[in-house]
Amino acid sequence: MKSASEPDGFNETSALARVLRGLRNLRGTPLHPQWLSDRFHALSRRRLKALRNSKVLDIGSGDSSHAELLDSSNRLVRLDYPETNRRYSVRPDVFGDACRLPVRSEVFDAVLLLEVLEHLPCADAALEEIHRVTRPKGTLYLSVPFLYPTHDAPQDFQRYTTHGLRALLNRHRFMPIEEIQHGNSFVVGLQLINLGLLELARDAAKWHPLAGLSLAATAYPVCLAMNALASPLVALRHPAAGCFGFFVVAQRN
Repeated sequence: MKSASEPDGFNETSALARVLRGLRNLRGTPLHPQWLSDRFHALSRRRLKALRNSKVLDIGSGDSSHAELLDSSNRLVRLDYPETNRRYSVRPDVFGDACRLPVRSEVFDAVLLLEVLEHLPCADAALEEIHRVTRPKGTLYLSVPFLYPTHDAPQDFQRYTTHGLRALLNRHRFMPIEEIQHGNSFVVGLQLINLGLLELARDAAKWHPLAGLSLAATAYPVCLAMNALASPLVALRHPAAGCFGFFVVAQRN
């Protein structure tokens, strides 16, 4: 997923953009404004470490950040779309369209579709293709955002509830075997404050770079305070709560 700290249309040559790029080194720590949502993704993706001796297809591989989570006994094939891959430094093993996979049928033991489904205008076609290329009893690892800003515009088409994901998976003969909700209404609200402050800094920088830097410097301690305030609340769960998104493990029928 594209970071909300790297907004669409932002002038990458500005001083504020350089500051925001510097924040990338803090990803995954409480010192990053997007730590609250990142921590849930990191915890869910640890499930990939259980894969052994499997042939794995990573659809929408981007910078291949999932490769480091997989055991060396696996064979990973990274696939990405040519247009969207241009922003990444790592080239995939295969260029292709998720809605028409250039892959033979029933060759993969597992497929990763992590923070990609919302960018596909052809979700049903993509799930049908994933079913085709996955071996019987193979596994699909799927994650999607729910309460999260528009990103990678204009290729950001939809959000799913857990019920919508179940219907989509069942329609294409995948059985969910594990469903994980990322966050709750409290931590989502605090995270959105952080993202809103970053958006204000971006907009102020368009008026004057110094204004953007000043606002960012003021906002950063507030973001850290939001992270600290949310820390004791992250374990709260309610199935009807607002959340960052969902992580689902499903088996091919």
